[in-house]
Amino acid sequence: MNRFRYTILPILGALLFSGCASYELGHPGSDQDSYKSVYVKPIRNDSTYPMLKASLTASIRRAIADTGFLELESAETAETVLETRVISVKREIAAVSSIDVGRGRKYELEFETLCSLYSQTENGLSPIFIDRRILSKQDIFADGGQVDAEHQAGPEIARKIARRVAETVLDTW
Repeated sequence: MNRFRYTILPILGALLFSGCASYELGHPGSDQDSYKSVYVKPIRNDSTYPMLKASLTASIRRAIADTGFLELESAETAETVLETRVISVKREIAAVSSIDVGRGRKYELEFETLCSLYSQTENGLSPIFIDRRILSKQDIFADGGQVDAEHQAGPEIARKIARRVAETVLDTW
């Protein structure tokens, strides 16, 4: 029994812990050559949702900064440049009023956003990915009117889209 304990157990221990030898803490997929800073260009809003530009740009910057993996820098010093474009918003009635079935009580807004990330090189911008499509949905309750409800939901919509953009920028796949 002593012989078993002194020879086989150390071999088993070495085999069990050898899988952890190459483990590194940090962001998945990050290595020494990956980018560490980003410049977020003001978004371009090609949709019919007018009140999105300033709040979405600020929300994207905040969402990226909150991840802790990328630093926000100016256009001149950042390693990468993020361009975001909201191309459409679809409005669908999700629930109708009990008094008037032609009038929506709850709407579902679906925003389609395209993101492009470029690496800054001596020769200009080199694409990391171009026009990655992001869909974000938001429900609004239009008891006080659809326009007012959309206006009040603007910051939440911007935060939801910004989280998806930040995930896309940091995605390892």
